[in-house]
Amino acid sequence: MTRIAQTFTIPLALLGALAISGPALAGAAAPGATQTEIQGEQEAAPPPIDMTKDWPCVQHKVDTVSVGAIWDGPSIEGVKGWFREPGMSDLIELLVTRRIPVEDAEQAIQKFAEGLPADKKDEKLTLLFAGVFDKMNGQRRSVMSGIEKYQKSQKERATELEKQSTAIGALESKRPPGISDDTPELADAREKFNWAQRIFQERQSTIPLACELPVLIEERLYALTRTIRGLMTS
Repeated sequence: MTRIAQTFTIPLALLGALAISGPALAGAAAPGATQTEIQGEQEAAPPPIDMTKDWPCVQHKVDTVSVGAIWDGPSIEGVKGWFREPGMSDLIELLVTRRIPVEDAEQAIQKFAEGLPADKKDEKLTLLFAGVFDKMNGQRRSVMSGIEKYQKSQKERATELEKQSTAIGALESKRPPGISDDTPELADAREKFNWAQRIFQERQSTIPLACELPVLIEERLYALTRTIRGLMTS
């Protein structure tokens, strides 16, 4: 399938659900509401979202990135002291922040490595990788959890739309034969249904974009891992 580079525009309501940034807003963003942009790629013409599933993405759900799949350096099992290392927490926060270009993050790693004593270089870079992996794996899990919560709210909205549609049908059946004009009650029901349907569709359109976020986090993690590993001597 063709992939095209694109700037994603995602309502803050969805970003809140994904625990990325911004306030957690209830409901969908109304037309004209504040939005934020993220950079990445989107699949052209995404397939319809299966509303029967809890995971709405075409991407296969993998809960956790395996350390062994991206790292062939020293084991990081039990390596937890990165947050106590002077300056390392700040560096890690910079590296995992997606608004920072990968090239700038790689330069920061290079600068960090250049300032390390030769006999401590591999140890400190391993510690740096442990912190980056821990933070970015946590980011990814949070995003995936948010996507599932968002899908659940959409399933609830779909059920409500079905109820509203049934209620409209019942009101239509009560109109006298030959009368096509809506009663005030029916007109009000149609207006509420149309607005709810519009919100639902707008929210649906953001799901494929959100589904790209775990992939983008993985790609950044792989890039940073290559840089860190490449600066090690063993």
